[in-house]
Amino acid sequence: MKSGLMLDPRTIFQLKYEAARTLARLRPGPKLSAETTHRVHLGCGTRRVEGWLNCDISRSDFNLDLLARRLPLPDNCAEVIISQHVIEHLELHEQLIPLFREMRRILRPDGKVWLSCPDLEKVCAAYVQDKAMELWKDRRERFPNFTLNGAPVQHLINDFFHQRGQHRNLFDLELLTWALGQAGFRSVRRVREADLLAAYPEFPERKDDIQSLYVMASPGSSA
Repeated sequence: MKSGLMLDPRTIFQLKYEAARTLARLRPGPKLSAETTHRVHLGCGTRRVEGWLNCDISRSDFNLDLLARRLPLPDNCAEVIISQHVIEHLELHEQLIPLFREMRRILRPDGKVWLSCPDLEKVCAAYVQDKAMELWKDRRERFPNFTLNGAPVQHLINDFFHQRGQHRNLFDLELLTWALGQAGFRSVRRVREADLLAAYPEFPERKDDIQSLYVMASPGSSA
């Protein structure tokens, strides 16, 4: 039998994440201008969008640490910020609300924030309805190689909540509205992916309304 240290995959992920955070802070991105910061795609991953400042912790147009208390972006620079399936990876009080405050700082007074994340209400309702069978069918249609490794279909609910230790929180509309309100966003309303794509058709379609909460938020009284 082989012996040695066996690290939990979640520990390995966290170690890699902390290393990437450090590199993002040590290696500043390119010099920014008003032309490059008016549309910010925050937490872009591999989904870079032409005409946007695609930001993430690594391998992006402008690497940054999303958990930094102050993002390396100027005040009131952005007319719009889009962040898809990022916020569920952050702890609510110590990480996400401070990030929302930074979004509020870099956003223009008439700007908009578009967010999406797994929908707590939809996920819980799916378990009650059919133990997540419809969500499972949707997941397999969009990601044919996804597997539960033989576990019953309701194990998919655990993936939504934990995703191998990467997810910290799920949100419904009420909880997300409250969190945004803590950062000074006065107006938050539920939208659909189709609304985002109608406004910004250059974004790739995710086809994930069945599982996702989409909102548009504004510092003003109406969005």
